[in-house]
Amino acid sequence: MNTVAPTTTRRSGTTAAAAAYVLSWIGGLLLAPAAPGHDAPAAEVAAFYAAHGGAILASALLVHGTAGVALAALAVGIARTTGVRGGLHRGVVGTGLAAAALSLLQFALAVLAVTDEHADTTGRTLLVSIDLVDVLKIALLAAFAAVATTAAGRAGAAPRWLRITAAALVPLLVVGSAALAGADALLPVLEVSLLVLLGWAAAIGYLVPRHAAVRDRRHPSPVAR
Repeated sequence: MNTVAPTTTRRSGTTAAAAAYVLSWIGGLLLAPAAPGHDAPAAEVAAFYAAHGGAILASALLVHGTAGVALAALAVGIARTTGVRGGLHRGVVGTGLAAAALSLLQFALAVLAVTDEHADTTGRTLLVSIDLVDVLKIALLAAFAAVATTAAGRAGAAPRWLRITAAALVPLLVVGSAALAGADALLPVLEVSLLVLLGWAAAIGYLVPRHAAVRDRRHPSPVAR
């Protein structure tokens, strides 16, 4: 049995997952209509969902749906490709899958807000709930960035600039997420943190498989037949 093809597929899958994650986010943000704030009247929130249902669903599908699936694949890919074991392996997979699960929950809440007939106050509750879940998801993304970069470092696939980026990204995400809980003054921090997150995801999704490919060329594994 040839083990080269599955290894190559795993590496390319990690890169593809990172690309899908980044592109889903960008596409979803471009489609997203401007949402009312948490202090907006319930009737205004209901009108927002009624007027922009299609755009809201399309944006949520990308930002929360496909991005969530891609994030799960990226977490598993990094853990497998770096070859880490034990607690670090569980940390990479666990934080990535947990963040992905919350992302899919956000998509479900967005679908419910757009398609279900409910009172105006329920629509406002769903809007706030989506943002509060986002706060939890961003905390998990910060943890994922930290442990995934550590895993990449253990495998020799995290150059100094990537480690510095991750070190800056973690507090940026945590502080910026407060904007989703009503601290509007921190919205610029949130926007910067999300841009850095996408750059980090693209970088680690490229560097980890690339380093693994170089390592395998230098130290090829025996091929079982």
